[in-house]
Amino acid sequence: MTIQNTSAALAEMNLTRHCPLVTCDQKVKRGERIATASAPGLGDIHAPSAGTVEHVDPYRVRLALDHGETVGPEVLDGLSGPELLARLRTLGADVPACDQVDTLIINAMDEEPGLLSRRTLLAERLELLKAGAEALVRGFVPVDVVLAVPGSVRESLPDMEVRVLPDQYPQALDPLVAKAVTGIEMPDNTLVVGLETVFHAGLIMDTGLPVMETMVTVGNSSRLIPLGTPVGEILSTDGETIRDGDRIVLGGVLRGTAAASPGQGVDRLTTAVSLTRNPAPVAVDAACVGCGECVRRCPARLDPSMITSYAEFGQYDKARAEHV
Repeated sequence: MTIQNTSAALAEMNLTRHCPLVTCDQKVKRGERIATASAPGLGDIHAPSAGTVEHVDPYRVRLALDHGETVGPEVLDGLSGPELLARLRTLGADVPACDQVDTLIINAMDEEPGLLSRRTLLAERLELLKAGAEALVRGFVPVDVVLAVPGSVRESLPDMEVRVLPDQYPQALDPLVAKAVTGIEMPDNTLVVGLETVFHAGLIMDTGLPVMETMVTVGNSSRLIPLGTPVGEILSTDGETIRDGDRIVLGGVLRGTAAASPGQGVDRLTTAVSLTRNPAPVAVDAACVGCGECVRRCPARLDPSMITSYAEFGQYDKARAEHV
C-alpha cells in the first residue's frame, strides 16, 4: 500500500514525553525518526515528509517540507512477542506496555457523539485493521480477544469475539468497555486498545514504514490526514474561517483539548478537529500580580504557577500524583 502525502508546506510534530533527535537546519527523509519516546507505551515520532528542520524546542519539531527521499521499509516478518511490540513502538505505534495480557479488547467504539474515525476505519480500512490486530495478538499472545463495536456497525475482525455495546456516551470509554466485557471496570491482565492503534500497527505491517498519517473526523466525515498537518489548514480546507476568539478543539467536544494555535499539528491521538465560536471577549495577556483571585475562583483551587512549573520542567508524574 502506498501512502500519499498531501500535507502542507509546514508540518509541526508535537513532542509529548518525547526527546527530539534533530537540530535546526537538518535535512530529514520522509519516515526518518525525529523524536524518541521517553515513556513506556509511546511510539517514536517520524517525519511525515522529507524536508528541513525549521524549529526545535522541548515541545515541538517544525519541518519545512519538500519532495525528497523516503526511508527504506523495515522487514518485520518472523517477529513476535516483546520484540515485535518494541519494533512497532519504534516505528510510531502507541502500543501500551503490559507484561501479561490474558484478555485483549479492541475498542472500535467512537468515544464521543460526533466522532466518526473508528467506524470509518472499520468501514474503509478493514484489511489494514486485520494486519494490525494480527500483529498485536502475536505480540501480546492473549488468551481471549474481543472486538467492542456499536450496534450500527456490521464489520468485524477474524478470530475474535464481537461484543455489541450501547452507542451512548460515556459507554465507549475504555474503563466502561472493559467493564461491559469482563464485568470489572479495571480488571487485571486485561488490555483495552483503541482501533486507531490497531490501524497504525496495520500500516506498519503492510508497508514496513513508520506511522505518518491517521484518521481524523472533520465536519461530518473522517479522512486520513498526514501527521503534523496544521489544524488551522485542515479547517481552512474544509471551508472554515478562523477568527479572533474562536477555539480549535482536538477530539470530541466533551473530552477534547484546545489547540494552542492554528499551526499546531495533528498527532496520533487526534481523533477530530473542529471549530467552536467563542462569544466571550478575547483574553489579553497581563502580568500576574499575585492577587490569588484565579485560585479562589478555580473549583479545584489550583495555582496556575504550579501548573506551568510542572509543565515547564516536565514533571508530569508528580503533577498526576497531586491530581493536577
